[in-house]
Amino acid sequence: MPNQQTEPVAIFFVFMATIALSFKGVFAKFAYMAGISVDSLLLLRFAIATPLFWLGVYMLARKSTPLSWAQWKACSFAGLMFFFATYCDFTAIEKIGVSVSRLILFTFPMLVMLINAFLNKTAPSAHQWFVFATTYSGIALVMAPNGLAGFENFDWVGAGWAMGSAFTYALYLIASQQIMKTLGSVRFTAASGTITLGVMLVVIPLSTDLNNLTFPLEGVLWGSVIATLCTVLPFFMLFEGIKRCGATQASLITLTGPILTVIAAWLILGETLNGVQIIGAAITIAGVASLKGAWAIEYVRKLFIRPKAVL
Repeated sequence: MPNQQTEPVAIFFVFMATIALSFKGVFAKFAYMAGISVDSLLLLRFAIATPLFWLGVYMLARKSTPLSWAQWKACSFAGLMFFFATYCDFTAIEKIGVSVSRLILFTFPMLVMLINAFLNKTAPSAHQWFVFATTYSGIALVMAPNGLAGFENFDWVGAGWAMGSAFTYALYLIASQQIMKTLGSVRFTAASGTITLGVMLVVIPLSTDLNNLTFPLEGVLWGSVIATLCTVLPFFMLFEGIKRCGATQASLITLTGPILTVIAAWLILGETLNGVQIIGAAITIAGVASLKGAWAIEYVRKLFIRPKAVL
């Protein structure tokens, strides 16, 4: 059995997946500058990614039994939530840029804990409320580094799209927890991705002017990069990394994602954060990190602290 604490290959897979996912927003910006619309980019991304996911099922899980109707129903809700999360995410990137939209999206772990507390009818712990206050205080600094006056010129619509992405992505993760236990992550991702593509094929033509669904060559190339390098390959690398080192350690490695995104947006797109915004970003990341840090502490405690035998 591989060493779940120190295996370098596992760390490499998870970190490379995190890097690839971090560049999704940057590549989306390039696609928009090439003239492709949000709707066209979303359709292109999933039209390319979904067959590749099923190819992964064929290669890794082709001996599994076909999905039942109940499993397809469960995947349908998850796929619908992922459609909303992705649509909101790509719209937010277009409106408020990569850096700020990533930081707002990064609040989804806190939303997962609050939604679970609501569903389980249990009050959030003091630590959860502390993280909630810390995280959103950091986001407030990012959105309005010059104080309350800064909110007058802030793009609230763009921030709303980013917050909508964080909320629906949290619902997607919660919905996926149970079904992944029976389907496995490979088949679940392929099935839910198929539903997401199906929803896009129905909703987007009804909600937008078909003349806006254009696919300029450069935009198609960037969309293909997003579908392959920032969607399919990161999933398989992350899946392999989690299999080798466990979800807890993998989640800690992915904490580098928002930092990598902000750095990439600064170096490649010229997006900048001033001093106050950098402090706000650090507070936001630290707040969410404390959640995963608590999981890591509990994981270590279970590994090294054994209950005393009853005589």
